[in-house]
Amino acid sequence: MAMQTDQLNQPQGRPGIDSKAANVWWLVLLSLAAIVPLWTVRYPNMCDYPNHLARWFVLFHMRDAGYHFTSLYAPAWGLLPYISPDILALALQYFLPIDVVGRCILSLCVVSTVLATYFFLKQCCPANVPLASFGILVALNPMFLMGSISYEFSLAFCLLVVGLWVNYCKSPKVVTAIGIVLSLMLVYLTHLMGFLVAGLAMGVYALFLKERWKRLGTLAAMSLPALLIFVLNPIRAGGGASFVYKTLTPWIKLKYLLFPVRLYTSIRLELPVLAGFALLIILVLINRRRLVWQPAWLTVCAILLLIYFAAPSDYGLAGAFMDVRFMPFVYVFLVAVVRFDRVPRYLYICLALLVLLRVAAVEQMFVSRQPELKQLSASFEVIPRDARVVPLVGLPDKTVMGRGDLHHMEYGVIQRGFLDPALFHLQGVQPIRLVGSPYCPNIYCDPANEPANVSGVDWQQVANSYDYLWVHSDEPEVAAVAARIGDQIYANDFVAVYRVRHQP
Repeated sequence: MAMQTDQLNQPQGRPGIDSKAANVWWLVLLSLAAIVPLWTVRYPNMCDYPNHLARWFVLFHMRDAGYHFTSLYAPAWGLLPYISPDILALALQYFLPIDVVGRCILSLCVVSTVLATYFFLKQCCPANVPLASFGILVALNPMFLMGSISYEFSLAFCLLVVGLWVNYCKSPKVVTAIGIVLSLMLVYLTHLMGFLVAGLAMGVYALFLKERWKRLGTLAAMSLPALLIFVLNPIRAGGGASFVYKTLTPWIKLKYLLFPVRLYTSIRLELPVLAGFALLIILVLINRRRLVWQPAWLTVCAILLLIYFAAPSDYGLAGAFMDVRFMPFVYVFLVAVVRFDRVPRYLYICLALLVLLRVAAVEQMFVSRQPELKQLSASFEVIPRDARVVPLVGLPDKTVMGRGDLHHMEYGVIQRGFLDPALFHLQGVQPIRLVGSPYCPNIYCDPANEPANVSGVDWQQVANSYDYLWVHSDEPEVAAVAARIGDQIYANDFVAVYRVRHQP
């Protein structure tokens, strides 16, 4: 068996990929290309990113005398399941400005996913390592491009710990066991989705081993520290958690199987990527005689797909896009479902071109919104430093992909020290809370998106709590209400600013 494995790994002429060093260098170059969009624009066009960036800034400058953050915010640290990016951001701010810190973290999201894909394949399916660049395609998934940074890191950490587990099962070592224990705690402190999928994949892999029950017992012991953190720090789903299945149909579930490779902004940008992805599948099927099925990872993918089809679209107000979050994990594990004896060169090149098409589409999505985002920033100058400003921005009906404008006001927290109640502060999720009893009609302190509509908001309470209203121009209903409690002092094509008339 060892001889057969060695033979599979030997070069067999031009049809395959001959140089391991060339594979690594090509993967590095593609990874560098993948992070170019994050550095070439002033404002990365990602919905939640400005909000995360502002929270990191506030937490770092909480006691800074140059700001008045303590009048609205207070730290709320704990062993939270989404906290590792916050810790990393605070550490980096000792050396770098916040804008560079944010871009570094976004870049690490992509690069860590690619490296973790490489490590996972090296442990679980070494013959497929030349296909590790598929991890770039998965890294640029819609959840990341919407600004879900913790989720993206959890994807990488999940692959890391699964790869370590496979390595341990082949050759048990104390060092590897310690790495698994620490990695499980890390993935838990990053995002619950990665923690759940990692546990599932490791457990399924153990069931396909000869000493399955012994390995499952070992896995349970290794998981105890992370599970203990989970038990001692129960998650509080704000707003009353409940499963949401509305609007879900079999057709929608089937359509969202393509979720990881779509952009949901422009069909013109998506068509080349989708066509390339279809070609990639065809090329794999052409080589089906050279494929060896790996039942463990096929089972993992099958279970994750069943969970996806059974899962609701949302869980309460804080668990949006719950079902589609499983799909990027499915795509990465799919690369290990079949093993090539040699990866054909044309398949490798097709994948590289597909990655470059995806990067180009993301770059275009970022560049196209820069004029608008710069005009939004111009409005900050008419608002005094340290003012209490509430953004009034309605959520779009279709998608938040490519909508960096939705939380753009949070740049004002960084640039002008604004006190913004819409900074993400969910209890048990983010390590920050609001103080001073500001008026919040919902868990996000977002009057424009109150479920009962704007007529259900006590606008006099809004006037009593805040100094300025930052209103998007495409929200006429909100603008009409804002005009009743404030005076417009600035407007451009995209936003209007109102100074609140405080009652004596």
